[in-house]
Amino acid sequence: MKNKGRRDRQKGPIQKPDEIMLPQTISTTESIATKIRILRRNREYSQEYMAVMLHISQNAYSRLENGKTPITLDRYYEVCQILQIKPSELLDMVEMPKPAKAAWRRSSY
Repeated sequence: MKNKGRRDRQKGPIQKPDEIMLPQTISTTESIATKIRILRRNREYSQEYMAVMLHISQNAYSRLENGKTPITLDRYYEVCQILQIKPSELLDMVEMPKPAKAAWRRSSY
């Protein structure tokens, strides 16, 4: 009987603190990836070419460019070198999401 009660309590999804911030992280990653895709296409580079230059598979590059894989800082600089753009210029092109306003209230001690 005790096990049945535990199963009933565990049915709903548990939201962890990390999952609360996930949508903002994804939107920033996707917007950087979108700008990289636009720059790559403007220079008429293929995904395969970019993957070879980055020493990764074409499939891994595709996931990176689609925002499914977060881009590391090192990889970001490598991509900027290949696309012949300053890292700061690429970040200027990306609209960063505005942080949600926190509702401030007095603490109760």
